[in-house]
Amino acid sequence: MITITSEAMTRLDTFLQDNKTPRNVRVFLPSAGCGGDGQLSLTVDEPNDNDFSTTIGNIVFSIGKDLQELTGDVSIDFKNDGRDSGFVVDSSKILPAVESSCGGGCCGCD
Repeated sequence: MITITSEAMTRLDTFLQDNKTPRNVRVFLPSAGCGGDGQLSLTVDEPNDNDFSTTIGNIVFSIGKDLQELTGDVSIDFKNDGRDSGFVVDSSKILPAVESSCGGGCCGCD
């Protein structure tokens, strides 16, 4: 199940309208490099046959069925905290650690 707070829904709706993007949002887990910190993220992407999809308001949210087994329920919120503002995507289950394709540290890959 995917849920979204009203604040996050308003912010996401505005973002999609302002950028004239399709109203399809995917929950995903970055898997490599410095961005692969085990935190769920959002991207604009069409759903496919390997997804669990649900429509909330006028936005279609999707997540790969295999990822949804790992995450359990997913909640999307918006944190409004100055420079640290942004969407927060949480899961009801603890996610496994993601190995970096980098040698470590965030100083860049060789």
